[in-house]
Amino acid sequence: MDKLKDATKTLKAIFRRDLWLPALSIVLGALLWSISINGILVHHKFISGGISGLAMVIHYLFPLLSIGLLVFLINIPIFIVGWTMISGKFFFFSLLGMSSFSLLLTCTTGIHITVENPLLAAVFAGVISGFGSGLIFRAGGSGGGTGIIAMALNRRLSVRVGIISSLLNSIPLVLGAFLLNVDAALFSIIYVFVSGSVMDRIMASFNERRGVFIISSQSSEISQEILIKLNRGATLLSGRGAYTQTPLDVIYCVVSLFELAKLKDMVKAIDPKAFLIINETQEVIGKGFDFPHG
Repeated sequence: MDKLKDATKTLKAIFRRDLWLPALSIVLGALLWSISINGILVHHKFISGGISGLAMVIHYLFPLLSIGLLVFLINIPIFIVGWTMISGKFFFFSLLGMSSFSLLLTCTTGIHITVENPLLAAVFAGVISGFGSGLIFRAGGSGGGTGIIAMALNRRLSVRVGIISSLLNSIPLVLGAFLLNVDAALFSIIYVFVSGSVMDRIMASFNERRGVFIISSQSSEISQEILIKLNRGATLLSGRGAYTQTPLDVIYCVVSLFELAKLKDMVKAIDPKAFLIINETQEVIGKGFDFPHG
């Protein structure tokens, strides 16, 4: 009976929604990333960034060495060092991302997406890989290598992952320009830029929030509606009208894009004269929103 209970607990832990959904996202992202490399980049002799880019340079020089195997081997020392530098959950999600990426790079070698124009090929591959790597990072993992470094710097310095990745990705591009083909390296720069931009956008789109200031004489009623109907917190800030010198409470709250329209309608119904100021937010961490993966 005790063994049955232990088995049940183990299964519940395995099928926890906050584990299998990110894991699925990581594998899907790794698949898209692999397709962009094997389906487009390899056929144009373009170079990816980071560890995969370094693996591609070696592969072009020594074709018998597969990109997937090289990615796996190069990542081994990085993960050994990274074990002491990053949190357990991010480490294991990154290990899943790297393993999936390496395996899928090997499994998708036969794919060929026909895009003759090299510029369009670089852009299209960038969109696919940016979407895939964005899914991996958004799930709290990485493809290993520079991804681990990028996420660590993002957490400590709040620098965008895409910017860090673009800087680190320049290393294999420089090597490719000297050892392989300058034209291919230049097109690869376009690929890296598009990939980093799409990755940043994918990560932000899953977490877009708006900070809203509401100035109204009905602030008490509006704040209660926010608490009850939107199930969001709100802060009352003491304010005073510059012209009338009348004291009033200014409401500040943070809502998702889906909740923003509902909030506008709710405020309008209570006080048609209310004044709303809506700001974009870079990141929201706390109760009801995201906590850092760890």
